[in-house]
Amino acid sequence: MEQRADQPHKESIFSVDTKHVGVLDGIRSLGVLIVLWFHFWQQTWLMPAYQTPFLNWLGIRQIYPNSFRRCGYLCVDLMLLLSAFVLYLPYARQTFSKTPVDSIGTFFKKRFARIVPSYLLVVFVTFFVALAEGFYANKPGFAVKDLVTHLTFTEMFFNDTYLFAGITAVVWTVCIEVGFYLIFPWLAKAFQKLPLLIYAAMMLVGIAFTYGLAFRIAEPRVMVNRFLTFLPVFANGMMAAHLYAWYASRVKRKAIISIVGMLVAVGACFAVYKLFSMCASTGSEQQIWQMKYRAVLSFAFAALVLGFAIAPKPFRRILDNRVAAAIAAITYNLYLWHQWLMVHLRMSFGAKSGADIAGMGVGTQWTLTIIGLATAFLVAIVITYGFEQPVSRLILRNRKGIS
Repeated sequence: MEQRADQPHKESIFSVDTKHVGVLDGIRSLGVLIVLWFHFWQQTWLMPAYQTPFLNWLGIRQIYPNSFRRCGYLCVDLMLLLSAFVLYLPYARQTFSKTPVDSIGTFFKKRFARIVPSYLLVVFVTFFVALAEGFYANKPGFAVKDLVTHLTFTEMFFNDTYLFAGITAVVWTVCIEVGFYLIFPWLAKAFQKLPLLIYAAMMLVGIAFTYGLAFRIAEPRVMVNRFLTFLPVFANGMMAAHLYAWYASRVKRKAIISIVGMLVAVGACFAVYKLFSMCASTGSEQQIWQMKYRAVLSFAFAALVLGFAIAPKPFRRILDNRVAAAIAAITYNLYLWHQWLMVHLRMSFGAKSGADIAGMGVGTQWTLTIIGLATAFLVAIVITYGFEQPVSRLILRNRKGIS
């Protein structure tokens, strides 16, 4: 609908933007930081409680965020859900607003430029460091297998290259993402035509694989992060994008709807907190819990995304701001490098584990945490702006970069 000359700001205030959903920057940043928190905790065992005298009137004297610290890895599911949301959103826009989408060739070229350069850098660097450190001593065959499977995004097909790789452990997520990319253009077209049927099929296949095979394996950690167990996560991300585009095409922002969105976001935050608490309470059975509740957790994540996206602007500003956008710009490299860097920083302290760091005292725990945080952010910034973006522009041959 054309904007009237006497109402120059009406569209910017009341329309729903489906090209850039600003709150996703904050949600992505928060998700990566929670994962980072978990991996840092593994290396330091730092478990502070935060005093809250301003909440004494509610009977809350301190906040002890043990659930997010111990189960922060669950936010990897949030990042994959966001990926599905962002990838499908142009197709959802096309469904309801008749806007064009990239050709299949352009889609793959953009995805390659977005993730492969930084991925290859971290794979080669961490591989050759492991080689220099003697990780592959007397295991030349495994060294070749480790490198080749990571270069071909097939490390998840083998238990040894998934569980015992010398290459940084977090890159398994990129393998899952690439698997999703390979089927996405055709999956998206099918979802456009039959959204409810394809959504149900993705959910059923994922749940059937989890309960029909994954739970029957004696060692659940080899199955918890298989591609098919993530189908419900991708399904909820795509459906959230579909619903958001449908809403944007039919409804302008209204106070009552925005308030409902805010309430949904708050409720989803509470649900996520309860689910994280449930996971933390299971102790050694956390991976069993993760497989069992992955679909439920992703549904809560999807509700959080939708709720924030349609909430009132002041509420959206919690996650849609310059700080969130700045962190979001470097989250990919922050995710790829933080865990490996923190492990090597812990080793530089002469500690073999987080327990050793804890034994050195709280001062050492905080020192390592602060150094690790500063190092991870510095490396992420340098690689993002000094390597990833220039290489991506070269691949795409433009100056605008990619999303």
